[in-house]
Amino acid sequence: MRGTTNPLLLVRATEEEKAEATLKSIVVPLDGSELAESVLPTVAELAKTLKLEVVLFRAYSIPYSAYSSAEGYYAVDYEELLKAMREEAVDYLEKKTEAVKKLGIDKASYVAKEGFAADEIISLARKSPDNLIAMCTHGRSGVKRWVLGSVTETVVRHSADPVLVIRAS
Repeated sequence: MRGTTNPLLLVRATEEEKAEATLKSIVVPLDGSELAESVLPTVAELAKTLKLEVVLFRAYSIPYSAYSSAEGYYAVDYEELLKAMREEAVDYLEKKTEAVKKLGIDKASYVAKEGFAADEIISLARKSPDNLIAMCTHGRSGVKRWVLGSVTETVVRHSADPVLVIRAS
């Protein structure tokens, strides 16, 4: 997965005798970056061709650095900070949902959820089955992947839904 330059569709093997794929929607995790958004044209073409809903998703959380400094803990109004982060995520997703609709997608919606990105993507997919998850990845390996982690790799390993991975150019 980290080495490919072509789009990669990963489908988990099942033990069922006859596995039929029925897709209802494409879940697109976004983090506010142009890299994550670069998957949208491909998603729009797939959604139009397969007549699928597009669900844009963004997870948000307060970074640990907001809680402490070298001298101790900051006095942070957790609820106020969380509210501001949610509002920013919703505002961003509303704009991106409108942009997706302009690409010719009739059914587009969004979900903003507090938590760590990979965990929340997997949770959303479990709550609403029959999704294709479409993500863009940096394709990092070695120390960079170890330090920065990989949301895409975690989703691929733990989601029961098929995952379309598009490598950043």
